[in-house]
This record gives sequence, structure tokens and C-alpha cells, in this order.
Amino acid sequence: MNENFSNGLQKLYNCVSKGLGSIMIPQEVRNIIDKEAKQIDMLEMDGGITDKAISLCNDMEQPLGEVKELYRRTCSRMLYQEMRKQKNIEDVVNEAKAILQDENEVADEVVNEDWLMRFFNSIQDISNTDMQKLWGKVLAGEIKSPNSFTLRSLDTLSKITKQEATLFEELRPYIINYRGTFAILNDDEINKKYNVLYGKIVEMSECGLIDSSGSMRLTLGVTAQYPLELIYDMKLLKSNNIEEKKIIIPIYKLTQTGQDILSVVADNYDENYLQDVANYLAKNNREITFT
Repeated sequence: MNENFSNGLQKLYNCVSKGLGSIMIPQEVRNIIDKEAKQIDMLEMDGGITDKAISLCNDMEQPLGEVKELYRRTCSRMLYQEMRKQKNIEDVVNEAKAILQDENEVADEVVNEDWLMRFFNSIQDISNTDMQKLWGKVLAGEIKSPNSFTLRSLDTLSKITKQEATLFEELRPYIINYRGTFAILNDDEINKKYNVLYGKIVEMSECGLIDSSGSMRLTLGVTAQYPLELIYDMKLLKSNNIEEKKIIIPIYKLTQTGQDILSVVADNYDENYLQDVANYLAKNNREITFT
């Protein structure tokens, strides 16, 4: 392949070729449609009739002229639909291309063909530009690091609306990595302050992104050697204690799918929120200090 292409672009083109070669290929469909349309034109010129048209006419019990016109409209509809699907696919691929064009740090591992087939089937009906950007990030992320976005996550994302994706991005500043567990703190006072309403949590639960169970607790044992570490943006909130202590944190936990999708939504943080979480932990764990 062209040596001027980055490693990311080379892998992208390989994946697109492999994926589109395994599922619907619009050009092949177009060839079939063009062939059928040409047959119709020949019928009109020669006044002849094909076996297929005769069969259609007999099956539908309609005059031949009506069947020919129906046949023409069907070909036109198929071509229009397949062209829209092709454009959607190309728009998403272009989003991934913009991300990968200067990316040389990509894994040597190939992207799973089943994953590619599922991916391209999923994006052919995505026409919203914001959702196309999101899907482009998914493709670029999977190319850089295969197996980072599960098939189940693809299925879930394909059912999420633009409004639901926007809501998930709205909740992004309030999702913290609690020692490997990505979650929103379940505290009424703090959540009310930041407009993290329970109804929003429930909506994300219905999408399969967040567990809305209000009884979920994260229990962590912390020691001097194994402190509590909360990662938020480029900041680290760390517990300071010598003796072993136990911290219990009520949370709304992200599902694995939610965590996968979190990796491709726009980063958005609020330092005031991190400070409020730190104050909450200090207030409910007075024997531990945090820095």
C-alpha cells in the first residue's frame, strides 16, 4: 500500500475492504439494478416481454403495462436506498479516516471479521452527522486496539438515538473511575446540585448504559500500599491512611457497554464536581484523609 499512508489508514482501508467485501456491496447491487433497468428499456424499445415480467403479470393479475411500471419504480427505490446506505457508510469511514490519518501507533492484531460485518451493517442506516462522528470514533478505536468495543456494545449503540447519546454526553462529567469501576456517585444532594436527575439515570439504564439500581454499593478496602485512587481527567484523588480501612460508596455503575461507549464520547469534566466528591468521601470516612 502507499508508503505515504499512516499505519492507521492502511489498517482502516484493509478493514473497509474486508468488511464491505463480506456484506452488502453497493456497486454489485447497482450492477444488478442497472441490468434490470436496461431490460425494461429494451422491452419498451422492442415491444417484447421477459419471462420475469410475464411471471409477474400472471402472479399479480395486473395488466402488463402496470407491472412494467411497478418494476421500474422498484428498481428506482432499490437504487435510491442502496445509494443512501453507501453514503452513510462512506461518511462514517471518512470520520475514522480523519482520526487515523496521522496515527502510526496501531496494534498489529487484525480486527475480527464478524465485528466488521456487524459494524458496517449497523452504520448503513445512520445519517445523523453527530452519530456518524461517534461511529467513526468506534471504528478508529477498534482499529487502533481490537476487541476494545464488544459486539454487544455495537448492538446497543445501533439502537441509541441522537437524543440519548446527547444525554449520555451530558452525564459524562459526573462519571468517575473508582479504582477500575466507572460510575456516578449516588448522592441526592450532589446529584441535585449538578442536575443529575434520577430520571436521566433511568433513561440511560433503559439504553443499557447505566445500572439504575439505587442499592448498589462499591466496597473498597484501602491500605497504605493499596489506597483508593479516583481518576478524573488528569487528576488523581488518593486516600491517605496507614491502617486498613473500608470505604463504601453508593453508585450508579456503568455497564460494560456504557464503559465501551464512554471511551468514544467527548471528554467533559467539572473540577467543582470532583471537589464535591472529595468532600463527600471525607465527610463519610472521617478516619481517612484525601489528597
